Amino acid sequence: MSRLLEGERKVALQFILGGAGSGKTRMLYDRVIKESMEHPEQKYLVVVPEQFTMQTQKEIIRLHPRHGIMNIDILSFKRLAYRVFEDLGVRIPVVLDDMGKSMVLRKVAGLKRGKLSLYSGHLEQTGFIGQLKSQISELYQYGITPDMLRDVRGEADSPLLAQKLEDLEVIYSGFREYIESHYITAEEILDILCRELPKWEPLKDSIILLDGYTGFTPVQYRLVELFLMHAREVVCTVTIDSRENAYKESSIQHLFYMSRHTVCRVASMAKQHGIPKKEDIICSRRPAWRYDESPELDFLEQNLYRYSGRTWEGKEERIQVYKGRNPAGEAAYVCSRIEQMIKEEGMRYRDAAVITGDLPSYGRELAHQFDEAGIPYFLDDKKSILENPMVELIRAALEMVKDFSYESAFRYLKTGLVYDKAGSTEERAAADTAADTSGDAGEADAGSGFNGSREHAEQMTDRLENYVRALGIRGWKRWDSCWERQYRGGEKLNLKELNQYRMWILEPLRPLREAFKAEGATIASVTAALRQFLEHMELREKLEEYRDFFLERKEPGDENLAREYGQVYDRVLELFERLEGLLGAEKADMKNYIQILDAGFQEIQVGVIPATVDQVMVGDITRSRLEAVKVLFFVGVNEGTVPQRKNGGSLLSDRDRAALRKMDIELAPTVKEDGCIQKFYLYLMMSKPSRQLVLTYAGLTPDGKSQRPSNLMGEVGKLFPGMKTLDEHSVEWPVRTGRDARELLIQGLRGMQEQGEDDREREDAAFMQLFQHFYTSQEHRDKVRQLVDAAFYSYEERGIGRAAARALYGRELQGSVTRLEQFASCAYAHFLRYGLELMERQEYELEAVDMGNLFHQSIDRCFASMKDRGQDWRELTEEGRKSLVKECVTQVTEEYGNTIMSSSARNAYLAGRVERITDRTIWALAEQVKKGDFEPVGFEVSFSAIDNLKAMRIGLSEDEELQLRGRIDRMDLCRDEDHVYVKIIDYKSGTTSFDLAALFYGLQLQLVVYMDAAVEMEERRHPDKEVVPAGIFYYHIGDPIADKQEGMDERDIEKQILKQLRMNGLVNSELDIIRHLDREIEKESDVIPVAIKDGYVQESRSSVASTRRFQDLRRFVNRRLREAGQDILMGNVDLKPYKQGNRTACDYCPYHAVCGFDTKTAGYGYRKLKGLKPEEIWAELESEGDEETDGSELDQ
Repeated sequence: MSRLLEGERKVALQFILGGAGSGKTRMLYDRVIKESMEHPEQKYLVVVPEQFTMQTQKEIIRLHPRHGIMNIDILSFKRLAYRVFEDLGVRIPVVLDDMGKSMVLRKVAGLKRGKLSLYSGHLEQTGFIGQLKSQISELYQYGITPDMLRDVRGEADSPLLAQKLEDLEVIYSGFREYIESHYITAEEILDILCRELPKWEPLKDSIILLDGYTGFTPVQYRLVELFLMHAREVVCTVTIDSRENAYKESSIQHLFYMSRHTVCRVASMAKQHGIPKKEDIICSRRPAWRYDESPELDFLEQNLYRYSGRTWEGKEERIQVYKGRNPAGEAAYVCSRIEQMIKEEGMRYRDAAVITGDLPSYGRELAHQFDEAGIPYFLDDKKSILENPMVELIRAALEMVKDFSYESAFRYLKTGLVYDKAGSTEERAAADTAADTSGDAGEADAGSGFNGSREHAEQMTDRLENYVRALGIRGWKRWDSCWERQYRGGEKLNLKELNQYRMWILEPLRPLREAFKAEGATIASVTAALRQFLEHMELREKLEEYRDFFLERKEPGDENLAREYGQVYDRVLELFERLEGLLGAEKADMKNYIQILDAGFQEIQVGVIPATVDQVMVGDITRSRLEAVKVLFFVGVNEGTVPQRKNGGSLLSDRDRAALRKMDIELAPTVKEDGCIQKFYLYLMMSKPSRQLVLTYAGLTPDGKSQRPSNLMGEVGKLFPGMKTLDEHSVEWPVRTGRDARELLIQGLRGMQEQGEDDREREDAAFMQLFQHFYTSQEHRDKVRQLVDAAFYSYEERGIGRAAARALYGRELQGSVTRLEQFASCAYAHFLRYGLELMERQEYELEAVDMGNLFHQSIDRCFASMKDRGQDWRELTEEGRKSLVKECVTQVTEEYGNTIMSSSARNAYLAGRVERITDRTIWALAEQVKKGDFEPVGFEVSFSAIDNLKAMRIGLSEDEELQLRGRIDRMDLCRDEDHVYVKIIDYKSGTTSFDLAALFYGLQLQLVVYMDAAVEMEERRHPDKEVVPAGIFYYHIGDPIADKQEGMDERDIEKQILKQLRMNGLVNSELDIIRHLDREIEKESDVIPVAIKDGYVQESRSSVASTRRFQDLRRFVNRRLREAGQDILMGNVDLKPYKQGNRTACDYCPYHAVCGFDTKTAGYGYRKLKGLKPEEIWAELESEGDEETDGSELDQ
């Protein structure tokens, strides 16, 4: 290319070849500028990739002596197409962009569903339409037609591939038919250009210069061929090592495979058409122009992926490798190095660039840390609008009018856009102030209503959510009906205000629902209704408010948010216009409309324009166009990220592509081939910096999982064997800004926390000097104290004090025995539950506690029904029992939990299970009654301090009292002339068993307290008789399965089941009482936990206690209750949950997220309970007669 013009017009081809950084592009620009000035009548077309056009134009203007270009055009293939069409007056159909393509494909695929054998069930899957769009685009790009797919389908060896080709042919042909004569795809523009380009007169006298391409697509090759045939000259730059033979085809594994293929194919086309080829210009200067000051980078460019065996012998000052703890650590290092470059090396921000193979993840982290550090940057990425509140509002609103599910309703309400725009005025502020001063929102005056403000809307949404979840409200009909029910825990809720808010929510949604329901509804009519909905919601104004808010606040990331909120409304309206234009006349099916709109939303991306010239570019390995940078940071060089893992979103697998290639169907490279090609892009990117290359990788993922560096690190390591990997410990973090100082202070405190005393004494002097500087500063002292407290935090129990406890609980401490057991389990959990009244949210679903309640209520109703009818349990037949159970269970399930039992098939099944297990329970309980002399006399027996029972009123001090309440599931009595024997039974649907040690530690007091109250009540009724505790029992509600053995009959099976359902607890050891409980006992009872031998109770195989010991138990429990009550009113909220063996108070505690209990933090620890034998416990109880010993020394 000594001259581009020589004599008469004749076509010629010339290549400019050289490695990355060798000066090919600069040579091309210099020559074209020079020639364009010498021959102003000549037209020069510089054709570059689309994303490079602006930068190329800027660079040529910068280099041009006149800083202007008259006869040089910088174009991409696409821009050339529009130039040709305009000059020739070619009218082309509307170009269908990705957004329109996705919507049309969703519509066509839905219409063709019946013909799809493989993909019919995938159309609703998130991302499938995107995969389909990419596949169709690929077929267009490589010139594959539906007929070609049909022709090769029969040749496919794989049935799965045949199905794929059949479905793709159906959808592809349907898509082409739908857009025929109205639209074309972007891929077809160049096809049309191929037809029209020979007619374009300017081409015949133009010199074409191709630059920046790593290769060409099939249609681009056709255009290059037309350039060769019709232009004056074609010059093409190709990146290839000057030592390589560019005219020799190679395998795809070769680094310069694409370059060789490009040269060979273009040269072959020139030869085919008899076009002479000028001598190649080889840029082989060493060091290459770019690396005059950086011999290490020149060595890297010459040897990376070349496997020459050469190694660098000198210092590695121009290449660094850094290992970060995680991506955040990598970003922190990059920030530090950039700040060092600016402050110490005199560089500009634009001299640095950061690239990564995982821009979505690293882009967020880098943006966050750059914002924090005040480093200007441009993130070369487009953000999807799917997460924008406006788009979320539209998607949720459409789901709401479809089925009004819980999820869609609260997605809609929590977008932050559902409020009255007028609420931003001074009147709204005044209304908010009035609402704030009116007292508890939950107890709002019935006359107050929803005022529409954003704050009030957020409050009402929370209350509405609690109500909807508790009552299981679903569907439009229930939302459109007046809400009148209350739920447990929501008694203070203002239903009038809630209904006002509900109706206000429905108001804008009603027209949208009616538009879908209207006869003959079309996509155009529904879209018009949706547009009216946006106007009614005043979304444009609300989004502008958010935009202005972000612009004024100016916190990190706000500038990009402001741009996003400023663009999204118009982009959505553009989507509506496309939808109406493409599919407006189509019938609007609600489900399909939502899916088509979703397909469009997924294609909308909001771009960000660079705010300034002097900023750090943050980009992607292959897509981003980097200017001449001095320092390149390549972050995230980890396995799986570099080379980039090709998205597994293609509908055709690598095996499919290989099979199609054998049938002469050429498509995009396979995953394996793409990995080889990516090496070339890595080579290009790593050759960009002129002064320094910094490679970083992370040892851990953001969620703490270990990961390996990329094999690229191994390749670089082989070339530079002496290079050391830096990390946070080996790098001295300089202090240049206040942010650096704070970070170093925090790191130092964290390090001191992890070190021992000896290490702390040797702590870095710089850190100690920094600490002293901040601590002696009046401005920073409070913050430093907070950091020190956080670094060396140790939990210390201080309690809430007697005054606060009295304010919370009053002088009369009221509650159930369960409350005192909770306090013994964990005082802090008791404080959260009964002091702060924190409760789990009520849910409209059956949980374990609901099943327990159903069993309890069903059993109690059966016993009460028997008593009301005067029936004897000993005479109850099987038929009578089943009838009784069915009747009682039906009544209970119909009344329980606002019809929850009939709300789903699962719950209906559970209702049947309740009936089955209740029948088994009533059978077992009846058999137990039949075996003894006790009669059930009380069911759900309630008692409280109101009954003036001493057991329920326990004095705590002169003016403080513990007032208990409770309910006995069942009380049985047996009477003789001198005695009343009392038996207490508590039903348990779980696995609770009587545990004397748990009782001793205050964790299982309930049965003894119930017995104490029952004995006291019976003593009042029978003052002339001695009331004796006969036993306290748990009955486990269950439906066990018998282990049937040979020779067992039905009676044996029932006996085995009855034994499995035997009650567990504590029995009075007197034989007369035992025989009253089980008349049939011989060796081991089937009813109670007692075994007898030779007329004596076998204590080792029984759970028994004498009458005296029952009295000791009652006295001990009374003392435990008194002590617990006193501790509560003293303000004890100690976070010391118990631990007994493998069990802890934390096992089923709902307050994990609140308490912060962590045994790894100093001061936290379990209150370990010693495992005690029964005889040790009884000895301890008996020794308490003088009330001097309380057993606390047995707590560790």
